[in-house]
Amino acid sequence: MPTPALTELLTGLVDFAGLFPPAAMDMASAVRAYAGYRSGPSAGYLGAFVVPATRLDEFAGEVAGVGGVRAGEPPWPVSVLAGEPADADIERALRFERPAGPGPGLQVVSIEAKVQSAETVGRISAAVPEAVGVAFEIPLSLAREERAAVLAAVKAAGRTAKLRTGGVTAEAIPPTSGVAEFIWDCARAGVAFKATAGLHHPVRAEQALTYAPDSPRAVMHGFVNVFLAAAAAWALLYDEAAWSAAEPPAAVAGILEERDASAFVAEAGAIRWRRVVIPAADIARARGALARSFGSCSFEEPMTDLQALGWLPRS
Repeated sequence: MPTPALTELLTGLVDFAGLFPPAAMDMASAVRAYAGYRSGPSAGYLGAFVVPATRLDEFAGEVAGVGGVRAGEPPWPVSVLAGEPADADIERALRFERPAGPGPGLQVVSIEAKVQSAETVGRISAAVPEAVGVAFEIPLSLAREERAAVLAAVKAAGRTAKLRTGGVTAEAIPPTSGVAEFIWDCARAGVAFKATAGLHHPVRAEQALTYAPDSPRAVMHGFVNVFLAAAAAWALLYDEAAWSAAEPPAAVAGILEERDASAFVAEAGAIRWRRVVIPAADIARARGALARSFGSCSFEEPMTDLQALGWLPRS
């Protein structure tokens, strides 16, 4: 069984984005896979199904064919990705209702949209009821002063930020310094974030960027690195000297840079990175208030890698 600290780290961590590259599954395959994951041994670590707004009807049609719904089974949580401009897609997501019939229920729990200004955050947020979350993807290319203004607007609206951590090219992978700044800026602003893209594996390492046999390779961020760095950032907010500093603390940057999986040790009540001990309580607080989840086109890869680390039992 996973330790209490690992349970706090991993519960609901992975939003399934199988429709997106590099997996780019067809809708039927993605829906069947998600249904299997929800009834499988790792179901507790699974989050929402991520779907583009333009494919909601196709999604609903495939879900209707799933069948076999157990009495009292909760609806599938759905996160809808809006395009640019986002207005029509947001309206489509808010109107979405799955036709009556067999298959599990569906609930749009979040809408994801790209923004570059505080004004856009305010306009989109005003159009979405408070019961539906909004995750605003903020590009790392924004100057930190501009990002601070956007994060302030996200905070005022009671919404969530979104960080892109990779892609199918090496150029799409941001440096650890940029990720550390984003995490620290979110922590200091009191804004939670989700991550997306490039986090298939737990620990930072060189990996294939796609599933093609001749795929290019690059050093990719690890989701354990990112989420433990966020937990460390959250814990350091209680340190007045650290909180007042604009630059990310050394522990945050160091955890993000770590490539040695053995440097992370899962203990009963904490996860330790070298000499830094992050208690389960801090991990739980960080998951609730800072680092919510990450989208991955694969659910099996993260689970298999965690099993290889000995952090999850082999199924």
